[in-house]
Amino acid sequence: MTDATFRLCFTFGFWMLLFGLEWLRPARQSHLTSLRMVRHFSLGLSGALLCRLVLVGGLTSVAAWAESAEIGIFNTVGLYSSGGLTGLAVLIICFLLLDFSVWAQHVLTHKLPFLWRFHRVHHSDIAMDVTTALRFHPGEILFSLAYKSAIILALGAPPIVALAFEVTLGAGALFTHANVKIPTRLDDVLRLLVVTPAMHLIHHSQDPRNTHSNYGFSFSIWDRLFRTYRPPPDSSAPLELIGLEHWREAPDQSLRALLVNPLQ
Repeated sequence: MTDATFRLCFTFGFWMLLFGLEWLRPARQSHLTSLRMVRHFSLGLSGALLCRLVLVGGLTSVAAWAESAEIGIFNTVGLYSSGGLTGLAVLIICFLLLDFSVWAQHVLTHKLPFLWRFHRVHHSDIAMDVTTALRFHPGEILFSLAYKSAIILALGAPPIVALAFEVTLGAGALFTHANVKIPTRLDDVLRLLVVTPAMHLIHHSQDPRNTHSNYGFSFSIWDRLFRTYRPPPDSSAPLELIGLEHWREAPDQSLRALLVNPLQ
């Protein structure tokens, strides 16, 4: 099994699990329709195909090339060897640095107007469920691929770390957007380390103070460290507060409208 096949099987299996949990234990009223699924899957599939065309082997191939060419901090300094840090320590440090880089990228998509034009396609969703994790403009997906590839080259991340990072990032995106009710006490414990759906729901609020908080996809430590963390209220935000105020009409939610949204 290739790494691409493994990522596809794992992601699809995890999506099916969360889809089932949304049906069994929803946190909010479900607005999942066949049209909504087709629209979001079309966006996700188009982005995935573009990435496949641009970089056939994914981030793992970038890491493998950097390793063979001895490019990047960990390769040139020789830390990934018995003479430096232990292999396990390098793997953990590298993984955390990659996760932090994605957190920083997410902040940039909110702060830089050009990047926000593409990222607002994701935030214009007026509901939030596991399909929202697929609702990213193909242009943003390509930028993200270039950004993550550059970080992997700069670090010289081992291929196994790149693979683990891709799988974790995809699973984290699905989990944090899922419309799944988690017991409050369990959610409080989980949020000490990871981002939960209740925590990420705040990030999709219409209120800019909330939108510019809780940037994490996987770990909550970066938002806590850089003081962008905002704890969820006692109850989930009302559904009408989800999504951007200016893109709520039905025509704005069509697939064509989402694709041309950055040009408006």
